[in-house]
Amino acid sequence: MALNLIMVFGGVIFAVLFAFLMFVFIIVMASFFRKEKEMDHEPEVSVIIPCYNEEKNIKGCLDAVYSLDYPKSKIEVIVVDDGSTDNTLKILKECRKKNSKIVILEGKHEGKSASLNMGVKKAKKGIIFTIDADTEVDNGSLKKLVRPFARPDVGATNGSCIARNRHSMLEVFQTVEYHYNNLIRKSFSILFRNGIWFFGAFACYKKDVLKKIGYFKKDTMNEDMDVALEIYRGGYKTINVYDALSYTLVPDTYLRFFRQRVRWWAGVLQALHKNKGLFARGSNASILFLFINQYWWSFYAIVSLPIIIYQIFYWLPYNMADFSSLFMYLFRWFSFLGPLNVLYKIPEWGISLYSIFGVLSGIISAILIVISLYTFKDRLTIKNAIGVFFYFPYTIILNTITLISLIKLIFLKKKHFSY
Repeated sequence: MALNLIMVFGGVIFAVLFAFLMFVFIIVMASFFRKEKEMDHEPEVSVIIPCYNEEKNIKGCLDAVYSLDYPKSKIEVIVVDDGSTDNTLKILKECRKKNSKIVILEGKHEGKSASLNMGVKKAKKGIIFTIDADTEVDNGSLKKLVRPFARPDVGATNGSCIARNRHSMLEVFQTVEYHYNNLIRKSFSILFRNGIWFFGAFACYKKDVLKKIGYFKKDTMNEDMDVALEIYRGGYKTINVYDALSYTLVPDTYLRFFRQRVRWWAGVLQALHKNKGLFARGSNASILFLFINQYWWSFYAIVSLPIIIYQIFYWLPYNMADFSSLFMYLFRWFSFLGPLNVLYKIPEWGISLYSIFGVLSGIISAILIVISLYTFKDRLTIKNAIGVFFYFPYTIILNTITLISLIKLIFLKKKHFSY
């Protein structure tokens, strides 16, 4: 009886997952039928690049900034070095010899929020454009990002981040994930006129709005989401401009990946807790979804891992006739072949409430990923196809990191991001 109860509980969890993903799918599909054209708008912009030990990336970032299709007379560039211990500062000074208009500010390694605030307070223009030093912008991106500021109710905008290093499978999985998340951000912003996840690695703000909310805070590990929520709380919208593109370096080792994702997840939960008053009836649907999304996936990370392990062992005895049977069983479990096989076998096996919603969830996820690749004009290369086909094991890694993030958050002493 206990075995059946566990399987029933797993079926309920996957049914909720299916409903959640179906809701996202409906939002995505509905967004394609809504078109919105922004007015031409070219305000003066201060570009702020915070950096710490970015000797390998800072020149490429600056070259991309100066290649922007935007009136050069309307741009000032401020680079804030947060006490780098490598050759970043030396490279910056060499770049300034070629372009004397680059403003270099030297910080004392107080963290990214402090660097951003130093740059914002020094800025002379009305729009602040922040770029991480490991990010390179598409030359038409700034024009697209500033157009929504023609509307007085818009306080911040950000674009879509695309992974530019795609060598290892870890990087390929992140490429697929970035497209998937960009698609969801685009869809909610178009339908509900307000964004959800906010990536400060590539974002624009009205300077007076930042001043009004007290600039970037140091009390969370994710200053991006914190400032976006505070901007919304201040009465302004944050808009995702999906076709404004930037190309960022994603972690190339599992340790860097782990550290980044722990900081991201814990930081967003910190920002949500800090701004928990926004989880109310009058809030924009995108904001409500942000809360529900982060809480749901946190809960799912806790319960799904033991359920998945249990289900693997539950059906294992039926697939151990020989090595090939065992191999194919595990291969189906950890690839898209599994959902396809279950659907193919329905006439023979029937429909099991223990597994059908998990299978359907996998299929919807794969469809959304393929749509995201199409939306952001990426090709279904062999590597991308492998990333889609074996995406399920990657989600297990993400859920494991989410679980560790929750544990770390409970015992967290460090409250902000300092590179």
